[in-house]
Amino acid sequence: MKKQVKKIVILIISAICLVGFDQWTKYLATATLKGTSGKEVIPNIFSFYYSENRGAAFGMLHGKQVFLMITTMLILIGILYLYMKVPTKKRYIPIHIICITLVSGAIGNFIDRFLLGYVVDFLYFKLIDFPIFNVADCYVTISAACLVFFFLFYYKEDELDFCLGRKKKRSLLLMIDKEMEAKKKENQNIIYVTEELEGSRIDKFLSEQYDEFTRSYIQKLLKSNSILVNNKPVKASYKTVENDVVTIDIPENIVPEIVPENIPLDIVYEDSDVILVNKPKGMVVHPAAGHYTGTLVNALMYHCKDDLSGINGVMRPGIVHRIDMDTTGILIVCKNDMSHNCIAEQLKEHSIQRKYYALVHGNVKNDEGTVDAPIGRHPVERKKMAIVPNGKHAVTHYKVVERFGNYTWIECQLETGRTHQIRVH
Repeated sequence: MKKQVKKIVILIISAICLVGFDQWTKYLATATLKGTSGKEVIPNIFSFYYSENRGAAFGMLHGKQVFLMITTMLILIGILYLYMKVPTKKRYIPIHIICITLVSGAIGNFIDRFLLGYVVDFLYFKLIDFPIFNVADCYVTISAACLVFFFLFYYKEDELDFCLGRKKKRSLLLMIDKEMEAKKKENQNIIYVTEELEGSRIDKFLSEQYDEFTRSYIQKLLKSNSILVNNKPVKASYKTVENDVVTIDIPENIVPEIVPENIPLDIVYEDSDVILVNKPKGMVVHPAAGHYTGTLVNALMYHCKDDLSGINGVMRPGIVHRIDMDTTGILIVCKNDMSHNCIAEQLKEHSIQRKYYALVHGNVKNDEGTVDAPIGRHPVERKKMAIVPNGKHAVTHYKVVERFGNYTWIECQLETGRTHQIRVH
């Protein structure tokens, strides 16, 4: 809706300027040429000559004023309809300009017929004895010729579907809907682009729709034609348009085989239900993309054999909570499902106290405090987390342990467990 209003405002302002220029030239012609024999600009080729045209452009249909005014109104309605139907994409800017100049030319001569009963003409090519015309006639003639050229030679047939109206659009959407229904069975995701969502790059648009996918991953899917717009492959730079139907064929995850590895563990405590491990910096807690070996889970599988809970699946056996790869700290690992459920419930209720120590840059002003700020994906760098208005609720309590000039050693206690919470807060 906003784009349609913007188009109308551009049309009105542009038409006022173009019609104003046409009327100004006719005023000058009337003031300086009427009653004279004209003024030669290029001898025997071009001159200014005042003429009152009571017909259509170039003197045709002389004396048919009522017919011409009705015809002009119908043409104006047709041009305005075309202008409002033309998509707002950059590729269609020529048609926008053509429609504006056509409307301006028609209005310029319509004003003359309505107020004077005739049209003021003053441009005369003697060389070819061309009928006398005016600026508004130039608008109409040149724009009409350009419109024919663009429709015949510049735009492809499918780019002019907007001219065919709703019937064509509905039949196209019905056809796409049938294909989409069939593809739903193939585990494909489908998104219909509404007016509010149009105008974005397809890679950015989809990365905002799917928080779990990075923009670079979306671009890979686009290159492999796993993402289609209206059943056609597009580039990452493609701008979404209202009524676009986007299908995303997300490849199935192949679960890799996780093997036990003989990696030394710093065990703080162990019994038949749980094992507490001091995870070193640089070690990933569980296997994930890019890290299928050398993880804490690989080491635990070697140490505990089959004595790990299976609630979190084959990729995260025994893992009930985790910390970042570059964070050192104690993790509780569960050896059976009963202990896993028990520890998970305690973590949920915050009956287990978790404290973290961090060395931060800067001299923290207060000895203790609370950071209450929502955390979500960074709006631009999708791999990073940041404080964002629509993020998830996140609370961190901190207390200064020691100060070192421009650095501060603090103790953090988390009420929530968001990704990279301490670093972001």
